[in-house]
Amino acid sequence: MKKWFFLLCLTCLAPLPVLAGTPQQLLQLADYIGVDYAGAVSGGRVSDPGEYSEMQEFAAGLRQHIDALPESPDKTRLQTLGARLEGLVRRKAAAPEVAALASRIRGVLIAAYGLEVTPRQAPDPARAQQLYAGQCATCHGDSGLGDGPQARGLTPPPTDFHDRERARQRSLLGLYTTISRGVAGTAMPAHPDLSEAERWSLAFYVGALGLDPARVQRGRSLFEAGRTPAALLRLDTLTTRTPAEIEHDFGADGLAVMAWLRAHPQALFSNGQAHPLSYADKQIRASLARYREGRAGAAYELAVKAYLEGFELMEGNLDAVAPALRKRIEQEMTAYRNLIRHQAPADTVAAQADTITGLLGQARDRLESTTLSGVSAFAGSAIILLREGLEALLVVAALAAFLLKTGRRDGLRYLYAGIGGALALGGLTWIASNTVIDISGQQRELTEGLAALFAAAMLFLVGFWMHSKTSAAQWRDFIETRLQKHLSQGTLWGIAGLSFIAVYREIFEVVLFYQALWAQADVASQGLIVAGLLAAAAVLLVLAWLILRFSTRLPLRQFFAISGIFMFVLAFVFAGKGIAALQEAGRLPIDPVSFPTIDLLGIYPNIQSLSVQAAILVISLILLRRDSRN
Repeated sequence: MKKWFFLLCLTCLAPLPVLAGTPQQLLQLADYIGVDYAGAVSGGRVSDPGEYSEMQEFAAGLRQHIDALPESPDKTRLQTLGARLEGLVRRKAAAPEVAALASRIRGVLIAAYGLEVTPRQAPDPARAQQLYAGQCATCHGDSGLGDGPQARGLTPPPTDFHDRERARQRSLLGLYTTISRGVAGTAMPAHPDLSEAERWSLAFYVGALGLDPARVQRGRSLFEAGRTPAALLRLDTLTTRTPAEIEHDFGADGLAVMAWLRAHPQALFSNGQAHPLSYADKQIRASLARYREGRAGAAYELAVKAYLEGFELMEGNLDAVAPALRKRIEQEMTAYRNLIRHQAPADTVAAQADTITGLLGQARDRLESTTLSGVSAFAGSAIILLREGLEALLVVAALAAFLLKTGRRDGLRYLYAGIGGALALGGLTWIASNTVIDISGQQRELTEGLAALFAAAMLFLVGFWMHSKTSAAQWRDFIETRLQKHLSQGTLWGIAGLSFIAVYREIFEVVLFYQALWAQADVASQGLIVAGLLAAAAVLLVLAWLILRFSTRLPLRQFFAISGIFMFVLAFVFAGKGIAALQEAGRLPIDPVSFPTIDLLGIYPNIQSLSVQAAILVISLILLRRDSRN
């Protein structure tokens, strides 16, 4: 009955709500063959004629319906693999060989059609336990032995999740698919009534039933000691690979880590999302799938998320070990978004997506594990603060030097008030992003971009004002007798506002980067993260002292002239950074040009940011030239 019902599903396409022959259904069929073939053939002989007949029909159906799949560069490869699988079943090949080939077919289907193979959020074990007790235990039994009160008389009998031989061939994705779609011709129903998150939670819960407690504990020890192969830290590896495959590739220790992660999947999630590089990989694959469907807008949004909420959170870590690779991935992801924006052919977009996922794999290998080495933790922490804090320091130090040089030490309290407010709000941001709200990468970049552009405008105006006073005919009279009047309370509050914007803009980004870094570290490495932060802070303080010491020694007119130029330069840098942030958030287009990237100066090779910076440069030069003639 099961055989004929399944064949009917494969041949009568139109009446079904989910068409047979879709990549998702063939994924389930390949998984079914990989798991159940061992029950049909043993030692080159048929052990169950009914099961073997079923396997023959399913293998033939899989091969035939691969032909009906949408076009893809990998379709020919799938057809070859499907024909080979049919031949293995016909020759009564060994079960491990059939399972391995079925796994290859699953992998090609996933990659070729961008199938969703991982949960969007951390599975909820408590909710899964409730669902299992309410909807599964009546057949599968309270502990998953297949001995529930309704199991009697069911043909085939409900799965015994403690059957280790069958469990070795079963992936979490296969369990999720079975829960979602059911199994034709059996008492296993589909569960469209459950949300995607609930079905994934249930898949993880069922996948952990029958695990050897000693093996799980061993896996925990290995994971917490940072002895986990980088590939096992990919969520898609955990969901798509079977225990047999994991053991073959990573040995007994890899199998133990897999057991621990099946039982405790939250270990691979941070703030409700998967490890950042795995998340980026997943979003790129999902983006490609949306693009193939003709949904370019959705594909672009997913590509933006892949960068902002995935890769960018690991830039500091990667900069510490492979800066050239970090830069290459950033460039390739920008190119990918541009291909989508310009409606490039699907094959071109797919090739670019493959390039990115390959590079992300290299990045994972370089980082080795989510538990950072001491050197990487220290260096990553220092790089984050130095990179993000330098710009804020330059603004604050320049404003402080201005107040000191003009004898307005009373204005320093306004400057400190702005800094203090930024630090306090930064602390609240840290708490809120951990407990109350989920700050997305797009929100982060929008905040940074708008704040940077506002700061650029303010700095440009301050620079213009300061430099104009150096060339006024009676500048000495203005500075010596009228400056005090011009620095009114309103102006001082403006200084406080500018210091607040400059500092909070950087803190907002630093907070989220340090959250990602902290989540990747063990207890020992977390201490080195703090050490790296303190070391970078010390460097910034020394730099601030040097700026104050040497700038305030300048004669007043030279101080105003140099400070004015310095403000123009900062406005130039902040404008470039602001445009780049809005581009990364997907709010502004990016049209690349052949030009060097100079991150320190906010120079990026695209028409939009270079045009704005060129305008600032031209206007500044005109103003400086005009004032020099007065």
